[in-house]
Amino acid sequence: MSSFKSAATSFLGTAVLLTAVAVPAFAAPAATSPAKPVAPAVQVQKPQVQGVVITPKTILSETKEHAIKVNVPVISGLEDKAFQTQLNAALLKQAQDAIAETQQGAKENAADAKKYGYDLRPYALDISYEVQSTGKLVSFSVQTYVYTGGAHGMTDVTYYTIANQPKAKQLTLGELFQPGYSYRTILNQLIKQQIKEVNAKEGFDVYSFESIADNQSFSFEKGNLVIHFSQYEIAPYAAGMPSFTIPAHRFQNLLKPEIAALLK
Repeated sequence: MSSFKSAATSFLGTAVLLTAVAVPAFAAPAATSPAKPVAPAVQVQKPQVQGVVITPKTILSETKEHAIKVNVPVISGLEDKAFQTQLNAALLKQAQDAIAETQQGAKENAADAKKYGYDLRPYALDISYEVQSTGKLVSFSVQTYVYTGGAHGMTDVTYYTIANQPKAKQLTLGELFQPGYSYRTILNQLIKQQIKEVNAKEGFDVYSFESIADNQSFSFEKGNLVIHFSQYEIAPYAAGMPSFTIPAHRFQNLLKPEIAALLK
């Protein structure tokens, strides 16, 4: 789904924010079903920034060729109405592009199955979102699961953290910290320590981590900073989408004052 992800990055720049790994509501039918991916995010309305509401726009489509279930987040109540309009339009377009790509691929797959006489495995697309807001930050993640045949599907999660101000801003990880601090060095050390502890407990090393990226996905959860990695980014598929929680006391003094104020 490279077109889906590139659309997200082109409009909003670096994707940044919140939670979770998940399973899709749709996968290939049981008789021919591949190994199940991780279980799906449920749209639970958690406490949100005062006045801001995120609700789903649902799009469903199911044929013998494909199974599509899409819940697009629709944001209302941001102070910056122009940003809100652009964001909602971008989120909807990303979903529509993913739907069109899935339907086209499924149609071609069905034609090939008929032509070459193999069993048809319907394509699947499941898009869901999860909300978690902290202080004046509007936080949510959009999860996209795609199955196009083979042993398993692929899941991608895009995280968003938006400063709800008269001039709204989509925050990147680097924008959280004061100049003069090597936040990457500090976070890398903390993540490597956690990996070392996991390896000691499990008895083997499945990670190939060296450093976070400039556009690394992150979220704030219960006051802590969570660094997220996608499938295959630092570990094999079986490891899912690893995440590492950085306790608040390890980074709070490094934050820009304006960011710390937004978290309250």
